[in-house]
Amino acid sequence: MVDPLDELKAEAETRAITGVVASDPDKGASQKYEAMEASMHPGVKPGHTFVLVNTYGRVIWRWDWIGHGKPMYMEVDELFDNVSIWLERAGNKTL
Repeated sequence: MVDPLDELKAEAETRAITGVVASDPDKGASQKYEAMEASMHPGVKPGHTFVLVNTYGRVIWRWDWIGHGKPMYMEVDELFDNVSIWLERAGNKTL
């Protein structure tokens, strides 16, 4: 997300989110990991993109919401299953 951290903090408190919430206000990470195009506001704000980055900073898995009529999110169980299957297939080659 590119929203200011203080705004994200308030939203996290409202939604009782206890995990880490990160902010990318200068959009550097969003641009580096090519999350700016699969968006309702291409090039302006990142879209609904999930990116798994290895310890070398390389994207090893991604999922982008790419069109209207499809969910703008991925269910947590689906995300876990999808990443787990990918990691199992990849073994340790990309980690």
